[in-house]
Amino acid sequence: MPPHAISIGGCTITPETLPAWRQGKTGIMADLGDFLARWWSDTPTMPLHTSGSTGKPRPLHAAKEAMAASAAATCRAFSLQPGSTALLCLPLRYIAGQMMVVRAIVGGLNLIVTEPSSAPLETVQQSINFAPMVPMQAATTLALPGGKASLARVRTLLLGGGFVDAALEQQLQELPTRVYTSYGMTETLSHIALRATNGPERSESYTPLPGVSVSLSAAGTLQINAPFLGIQALATNDLAEITPDGRFRILGRADAVINSGGVKIQAEDIERALQTRTGLQVVALPLPHPVLGQCVALLWEGPAEAEPALRQACADLPRYHQPHILFPTALPRTGTGKIARAEAARLLLAYT
Repeated sequence: MPPHAISIGGCTITPETLPAWRQGKTGIMADLGDFLARWWSDTPTMPLHTSGSTGKPRPLHAAKEAMAASAAATCRAFSLQPGSTALLCLPLRYIAGQMMVVRAIVGGLNLIVTEPSSAPLETVQQSINFAPMVPMQAATTLALPGGKASLARVRTLLLGGGFVDAALEQQLQELPTRVYTSYGMTETLSHIALRATNGPERSESYTPLPGVSVSLSAAGTLQINAPFLGIQALATNDLAEITPDGRFRILGRADAVINSGGVKIQAEDIERALQTRTGLQVVALPLPHPVLGQCVALLWEGPAEAEPALRQACADLPRYHQPHILFPTALPRTGTGKIARAEAARLLLAYT
């Protein structure tokens, strides 16, 4: 596949044929046409937006050269060859979807496109070599009749953009599919590290891609170096620990620490424990407290009849981890399915 061409469902599109191909397109196909027009323009950068999971989405501009280098690194990491089928089932407003298009161009992949939904494989009958999804899409697919067989048609599944809970991870062990979880963000042009999520190489630690190294700041947060992406000492908000071989494990976000009576609590620890026990989607947030300074408040999503089990699970947590207040609500999410923590905090303030 030449560098100025892309295969979409087996049909080759070039800058010359793009205008005719775009005619009458709607939904994600229209978005794809818009993206290709920008990619094949003379402008050396592409406009991006952060996901907005921890604050208001921020506009960025990324060099096309760096995006192409990231795409090539992914193709190498997963041994993707020209003609390999790759699924685009994520919105093109964000980096995860956009990088799938760039990978198809750079790697000569055959891009299979479906409208973003919670169950993207419902309309896909063929085998897929490589499919990035958010965890919610994988969990929803597995819950459908025949969902396990659908995911089994995917050779490599890449999960990103959200927490992979223990229940989903256990289900993934039963698949022949190779499953990986990614670490990355808009600023790193998608993932810069991977961890095997099932199979004999399953691990809790992320392995940086070749050419990527990590270090810790004085505050214990991860810093990323990836010269081939133009990244030097990129500061993150993720607390981490690094092993001597350069792999790392994420402990939680520095801005998700709740200081209750002098005890520092990682909000994600509470969320993981409760989600594992109940299967419910929850967000732990700090709430001002006249004595403790801060206490734990919990927003949760689910049927009303699930509340007694949730309260029991909360009572089983360590003392300072136990939420003082529980609010049932529809949790705000970004376009990629992440919990929008900043919006959740605003909801909590509205309730209190």
